[in-house]
This record gives sequence, C-alpha cells and structure tokens, in this order.
Amino acid sequence: MVSGAVVRMDEIQFSWGKCKAKGGANMNTQFYRSFTLDNVKYSLYDCVYLFKNGDPEPYIGKIVKIWEQNEAKKVKILWFFLPDEIQKYLEGPVMEKEVFLASGTGSGLADINPLEAIAGKCTVVCTSMDERNRQPSPRELELADYIFYRFFDVQNCTLSDLLPDEIAGMKGYVRILTLICH
Repeated sequence: MVSGAVVRMDEIQFSWGKCKAKGGANMNTQFYRSFTLDNVKYSLYDCVYLFKNGDPEPYIGKIVKIWEQNEAKKVKILWFFLPDEIQKYLEGPVMEKEVFLASGTGSGLADINPLEAIAGKCTVVCTSMDERNRQPSPRELELADYIFYRFFDVQNCTLSDLLPDEIAGMKGYVRILTLICH
C-alpha cells in the first residue's frame, strides 16, 4: 500500500530494540518488539503515519509485526480507513476525527512495508462501548489524533461496531487493543 515511500536507511538514525524471536524457513529472520528511527521509539501495536510518494494525505496504521530478513527491515501494518476512503459504504454521520479499523480477511486488511515508510507516530483511541474495551479518559480523548469504534470488513465491505475476536490472524486482539491502542 505504501511501498513508494522509501528513504535510504544510511541517511537516518536507526537502531533495533528488543529481540522477540528468530524464524523463517532458514532461521534467517529476526523478529523485534521495537526499534528507534530518527530518535523516535516505535513498538509493536503503535499507531503510525505512512506516506506514499505523490499522496498528500498519510495512511494510518498499527504496527503488528517488525522484522529483518537479509538486511531488509520490514513492518506489517494493520490499516485504519479514513471516512473518504470508504465513503460509499458509510450510512449516517461520522464523528470528528473518526477512522475505521480494518477487519475481516483479504486485500486492504494489512500489508508489509519497508520500515522506512513510517513517517511518525499518531494516537488512536478506541471508544467502543464493548465491555472488554477500557474507556479512554477525557484527557486521552482530547489528545487523540483519531478515534474509532467501528470496524470495516475489507472482504464484505461492511461496517460493524462489534469488536471482533480476531483481526489479521491475531486471536485475543481485543485484549491487545484495549491495552495499547495509542
């Protein structure tokens, strides 16, 4: 989705954070929990901006996997949709600063991107009234760049305000969502 935005890694400050595991067919893939890029620490499940050359608006996503394989630094991003991106599927009003978390299966759910496509962090809070979701404080809502409580199923092109039990192959995602959706 954002593969057009590439910056040379030797032009920016970069370091790996905590290792998570080694894997891959030849055990040549190192997974990480975090990294630092231009003095900003990024961790699994952080929300980030990604830019694609030629697009004026950033994409918004959540980091769900970080790894290096054959010196290529990669991140898997679970996408949020802006209202304009799914306009024809919306019914009724959209809240100020509202985005929609991708769910379901298929194209548009998540993509693998070069780590250097990340352009910065953003704060996204979940306001779902589901009992499993910790409600954000008034201060968290005030500081949020975006909010969401609805999910856009990329396969069926439908919206739901029900928290799915699994997103992008991650079971228990709701628990993760409530703890670290920022």
